[in-house]
Amino acid sequence: MADASTSTRCYWIRDQDGAEILIPMCWGAAIGGPAECTCNVPESRIEAAERGRTEAEAQVLRLMDERDRRLEEQAVTWRQGKRLRQKIEELETVLAGMAT
Repeated sequence: MADASTSTRCYWIRDQDGAEILIPMCWGAAIGGPAECTCNVPESRIEAAERGRTEAEAQVLRLMDERDRRLEEQAVTWRQGKRLRQKIEELETVLAGMAT
């Protein structure tokens, strides 16, 4: 339901067949008053599109966070690998020195 201050901000009406029509003001409110405002029709194209956009943005943010987390894990693994390769080189040098 909308009050009188929002009745001119309604732009969609759904007919009996479920078709939605863009109109210059809230048709229901224009005829029957603010209580008859039809702009908040559940699942109107605009509401569905906005909900889809919001869900997509949230998914993108989740994926970006996951990417950042995995990149950090990869960097840690690479640093550990580098330290292990250096340690192996040091041990090979010590072992080669003991063999001579």
